[in-house]
Amino acid sequence: METFSSDCVLPARAILGEGACWFPAEQRLYWVDILRCEVHRFDPATGRDEVRKTPCHVSMVQPTTRGDLVLATRDGIARMDFESGKFVLLCDPEANLPGNRFNDGKPDPRGRLFAGTIAYDGSDQKAALWRIEPDLNSTKLIDRVGNSNGLGWSPEQRTFYWTDTKTGCVFAFDYDALTGGIANRRAVVEVDKSIGRPDGLAVDAEGCLWTALWAGYGVARWNPANGEMLAKVECPAANVTCPAFGGPDLDVLYFTTAQKGRDDAEPSPEPEAGNLFAAKVGVKGLQGFAFAS
Repeated sequence: METFSSDCVLPARAILGEGACWFPAEQRLYWVDILRCEVHRFDPATGRDEVRKTPCHVSMVQPTTRGDLVLATRDGIARMDFESGKFVLLCDPEANLPGNRFNDGKPDPRGRLFAGTIAYDGSDQKAALWRIEPDLNSTKLIDRVGNSNGLGWSPEQRTFYWTDTKTGCVFAFDYDALTGGIANRRAVVEVDKSIGRPDGLAVDAEGCLWTALWAGYGVARWNPANGEMLAKVECPAANVTCPAFGGPDLDVLYFTTAQKGRDDAEPSPEPEAGNLFAAKVGVKGLQGFAFAS
């Protein structure tokens, strides 16, 4: 198994850093601090990190085809203009579940948004994975979820990957790009608790999966064909949350970390917990998609 080192590129000290997403047109990395209600924009060329506040917990930031941001928040799916800070709620498929908040999500190849939820109290099977159309109609794809987390698509866009942190598994589904449908669920990665819990996910150009390891001090690379762990990026912070490939050639793996997962938890004593890290891992990532709304 290969091992890679990582470097701190931003001493952010986020409480719950998450949602790393590379914007190729800007050559900047967006990310969030969920518990501080912040959206960040980091420029690796200058080291500058800009911040905008949101009115509620925010867990995901992704591009839209109109040039602004789509966010997943405590109160549903929202739109934000980073320059002005203008924030507009778009829809909330779980308005009847105030104990839940949205968690991780990404646009699919056709511009739909796949986003899942988590229960604030940590209880199991109260959350779901949703598909949100550009017209904001929503469809529940998976219910009775513990913690809907990292997701992505294979390079040929025929397979959808999705993580339920509570189960310790990354699942694969047959994916229909035309309809956005998913089928034939099967576990392709099972993460033993001894090495952490699977959190955010990135897919590389070779079709392998990179999973952030909460309580695992790093990011692991997996072969989805057989579940083998191929490599690990090591990190001095225990709670690694979300990886994303970036850089001009998409060959830098950035990832967020956290001091703690909930407001009522004790913060980590680790001096680098909550910082933003980067590593060269010898493989390129895939360019993401934009929400068509």
